[in-house]
Amino acid sequence: MYPISDLTAFCRKTTGDVPPKLVGASTTVVGSKMYLYGGRLVSERKMVSDIYMFDLETFKWEKIAQSPEDDIPQARYFHSADTWRNHLIIFGGMAIKPQSENPEDLCVLNDVRLFDLTSRHWLPAAPLPTDSSLIPNARYAHLSSVTADRLFIIGGQDLANVWLDDVYIFDLNLQAWIQRRDYPRHCGTYRSVAVTADQRVRLPQEETRGGQASARLGPVGSRFKVDKASPAPANATQSDTLIHLPYSAQPTEDYPCDIFLFSNYNFTDVQRELEVFTPLPDGDFTVSDRSSSMTGTSFPPGLRFPTGAILGTYFIVAGTYLSQTYQSFSIWALDLINMTWSRIDPGSALASGSWFRSCLWASANKFVVFGNRNGNLVEDYNRRLLSWDHVTCIDLEAFGIYQPPPLVLDVPMQELGLAALEEGLMADFEIICDDGRRIKCSRKLLEDRWPWFKEQRRIFLQAATRALETMPSVSSHTPLPEVANANRQEQRPDPRLTPRAFNLSEPYPITLALLQYFYSMALITPLQHAPAVLSQLLLLSSTYQITHLQSLVKHAMHRALSYATSVGIYGVSTLCSCRSLQIR
Repeated sequence: MYPISDLTAFCRKTTGDVPPKLVGASTTVVGSKMYLYGGRLVSERKMVSDIYMFDLETFKWEKIAQSPEDDIPQARYFHSADTWRNHLIIFGGMAIKPQSENPEDLCVLNDVRLFDLTSRHWLPAAPLPTDSSLIPNARYAHLSSVTADRLFIIGGQDLANVWLDDVYIFDLNLQAWIQRRDYPRHCGTYRSVAVTADQRVRLPQEETRGGQASARLGPVGSRFKVDKASPAPANATQSDTLIHLPYSAQPTEDYPCDIFLFSNYNFTDVQRELEVFTPLPDGDFTVSDRSSSMTGTSFPPGLRFPTGAILGTYFIVAGTYLSQTYQSFSIWALDLINMTWSRIDPGSALASGSWFRSCLWASANKFVVFGNRNGNLVEDYNRRLLSWDHVTCIDLEAFGIYQPPPLVLDVPMQELGLAALEEGLMADFEIICDDGRRIKCSRKLLEDRWPWFKEQRRIFLQAATRALETMPSVSSHTPLPEVANANRQEQRPDPRLTPRAFNLSEPYPITLALLQYFYSMALITPLQHAPAVLSQLLLLSSTYQITHLQSLVKHAMHRALSYATSVGIYGVSTLCSCRSLQIR
């Protein structure tokens, strides 16, 4: 039998314009593409300013041609690379001095350069500010991250390998340096990593605590009634019983995306630090120390040249672990809600070979590691060598780490949608359950939010139109009916659909839970979160190809997974081909 961990990862050989072995190159993910920039060639000790694009779906490399008319940046390594509005942002690094032929005649840089990924052209360098105190010292092996349209440059070292204990902020809209601050910690790529996310996970159960938002909507059961004192329907769902799951949202001034800075050092007696940089609307930022909050039955070992990412409510860190008796590429996750560490076991995929550079493919909930499965980890680490011949993809959702689905309607609108169903607002249609009970609803709403139903209504109306057109006019002579042309492939309407009703043939609780979803575009009622109901909703989402509902049900099932529910969740996830949920 295979261990479960071997189901979570697979290794593939990359194809196309595979980059040469490099030292100090950067990798940046944009959508389903990963961009590699710069580095030093191992074979020639020559620095390059090449850009390669790796397709995470096809595992194919492409070398991007750069226009000779562009102001191509000076070749460098141990620089930083980030992404912002479909641009690569390159800062600093170490380079060979201009006009020097000696590969050991080095300098460090402090320029900011942007590469437009759409046009594939370099933008002109930004002018330097008149206030020299805002210009960062030239540096390499520093940390960087982008949030709130600002580039944060943290730490690093100068040409003499002196630590630079400061933070500089570059406003990407203004294309100008706007702030410098001392930061009394040694941070560099050998021991630290700074990461942020494109989306923030919101926790509505905490944000709406106290029920003030629900109270503003009016009394339950009479939110759309003129007479608010009239008795509420028997099926009205009380606001304090509603369940609002965490969801993904674009960052705002009130809820920005934080930068998480993780450091580990003293590898014989590992010390770990975690600090959170929170951007403020006025351009400033706060720093909070979360180091003492980290818990767990086990902690990450000392990771050299760590890489990291934020996915959902997890901070992921990976790096090279070296001891006298054991060497590996190790991956760990920190649950940012309860601050507990856990290890990500990729099975045999990374058990041998040379693996050093990793990145997050957020849209697919996958962690991607580059290397050479035939290489030697210790030898390549000693040479700081990065290989790109093979790639290992790890399914993070199988570990319960994923990006929660976004909202379609905000939380108050969800509650109003549920109230519209329960109060029978604009109900002109009925869904018939398997026991004959009927639930009144809006046909227009179903057409707007259920593509399968809309298509069946279209087919039904076409069939009705054809029937009317073929009806004979009133006369004393009735012709023989025409035999249908066998060659005509006319779509036939679903026989369960009538002008005023649809026979879903599902139990009443399942039917009601499905309608609650269509009205609220969410899973917010206790009924919808019952394990048996969730299983049936997953089957319905698969049968009728309701992608958004499937993502919500999987989200709810991940959170509800326990020993008591595991058998049922495994069975239905297998039927619906939800592999990540099935493995977990």
